[in-house]
Amino acid sequence: MDLSKFKTSDWLKVGGGAVFFIAGFMSWWKVDLGELGSVGANGWDYFFTTGIAWLLLVAVAVITVLRVMDIKVPADLPWPLVMFAATLVSLLLVLIRFFSDGVGIDGSGLSRGVGAFLGLIGAIAALAGAVMGFKESGGDFNDLKDVNKLKAGFAKGGDDTPPPPPMPQ
Repeated sequence: MDLSKFKTSDWLKVGGGAVFFIAGFMSWWKVDLGELGSVGANGWDYFFTTGIAWLLLVAVAVITVLRVMDIKVPADLPWPLVMFAATLVSLLLVLIRFFSDGVGIDGSGLSRGVGAFLGLIGAIAALAGAVMGFKESGGDFNDLKDVNKLKAGFAKGGDDTPPPPPMPQ
């Protein structure tokens, strides 16, 4: 595999996905039980937020590697836009989980585990890479406001090459 094909945006997406992959299995929340020790919950204990984010971010990382290695992936999708949307949704889900569950209630002993911090860092890195990749592909965030332009992006597919010239008549 030729690592020189990877752009900074690709490294951020793959690195963010890899960090989140690991963070999903680590403790996201822990409760200090005093002399009894502590108990915690990993990312998979919260499937709707961290589990779905894990699936999306790992998929973005894998698809990024496949595209850079020139392994065929479906070309009928605008991949930069899809990856941007997937990483944005993932970060929103992670933020919901990061700021929920009563952290800060005095005397509860509930605190965030290392997985929550690593997961947040991974999701932010993947989103930064997806934004860079979207911009590198010629995407414009102002176009996301226009539903017709979004439909046209999915209709033409995700191939970054321009269409062939029309046939002479």
